[in-house]
Amino acid sequence: MSRIPAEKIYLEIGFRSPETYGNLKTIELLGVPGERLNNGECVVGNKTKNFFDTLIVRELFRQSRFLPNCNFEYLKIWLYDTEIGNNERGYSVPTLDRGDLEIESNIPDSKLERIYVLDNELTGQEYQSWRRNAENLFNPLFRKFMAPPELSSFSTEESIANNPLIQLFKPIVEVIDKTNETIDKYAKMKQSLFFNALIIQID
Repeated sequence: MSRIPAEKIYLEIGFRSPETYGNLKTIELLGVPGERLNNGECVVGNKTKNFFDTLIVRELFRQSRFLPNCNFEYLKIWLYDTEIGNNERGYSVPTLDRGDLEIESNIPDSKLERIYVLDNELTGQEYQSWRRNAENLFNPLFRKFMAPPELSSFSTEESIANNPLIQLFKPIVEVIDKTNETIDKYAKMKQSLFFNALIIQID
């Protein structure tokens, strides 16, 4: 009897800045994994919401405080996997073009590899100022997505069956995994990240 695949639901969630200072007031995230309740309502789980709040939203609101010349007030952010097509994604994302700003990760071990900022059709000094503010605001996100090595793959049932010696290392791997979670409670979520980029629209 074939199993019915679990329904994949992607939602949009909004955040208002708790900061007294800084021009950035609102952030909307799109493509956030959700779930359907028994009553039919679609929601984002608390752990997922806290994950994005901690790693993206709160960091951007905080960083905005230190950029007094940055006049960005509203951000719309799509979670984006560069390696899959739009038909597989499950939700719509903007089409990227040559005019968009591409910011590559400055952190080699970051699971977040790129940030695309949609073209605001600015030119000259206005564009240079906009680009500088965008890079200063978004670059700190890359370090938030650093993840510890995925050691648990060494202790899978298949690897143990193929090499019984790995059984000797399984307890050590489990201890390391638990230590990683103690140091970074989002370690496993970072390791299994379903996106490797962000698309951001600035208003």
